[in-house]
Amino acid sequence: MEILISVSQGAGLAVACGLAAFLPLGVLAIAAIIGWTPGALGFASETTFAIAGWAIGIVEAAARAVLPIPFRIALSALGAAAAFEITAGDQLPFVGLVVGAAIGAGTAWITTRMVDRAIAGGGTRWGVTAIVAVASIVVAALAIIPIVGFVLVLVALWFGLKSRKEDQTKFGGLRVLR
Repeated sequence: MEILISVSQGAGLAVACGLAAFLPLGVLAIAAIIGWTPGALGFASETTFAIAGWAIGIVEAAARAVLPIPFRIALSALGAAAAFEITAGDQLPFVGLVVGAAIGAGTAWITTRMVDRAIAGGGTRWGVTAIVAVASIVVAALAIIPIVGFVLVLVALWFGLKSRKEDQTKFGGLRVLR
């Protein structure tokens, strides 16, 4: 049962890392300190890890407003791989690196498109970035609840499919004229 909880938490935190790459590490550290992450690596419950997670997370979340898309996706993949591995590494060593990176990169691709659309629609870059950062913390907190992480992955997949469908219908009527 602990493996299932650890994988669920890791997957949910990887989704949260797709929004802001390193803020979920701060939430993970708080949950580990409280004792809510049964498969977490030992250093996750250290106070220094919590401080570093929050500090790096805040800096990265602010920088995300000006970073190019490939860097945002790469940072999210890195953060998600770390979050999944730290969360489930005691139960499943090294598996979380690959699975977390894939979930984080996919979620970052989806959210980057949504954020760019919001900014193009008139939202301020810093305002949208702040909303996404807070959403990342909320999603990470929800991911700590057992089994909710799997639901978060399904929600991210749904948003991805919806985004692809919107892109296909947006340009569906255009024809190449010769």
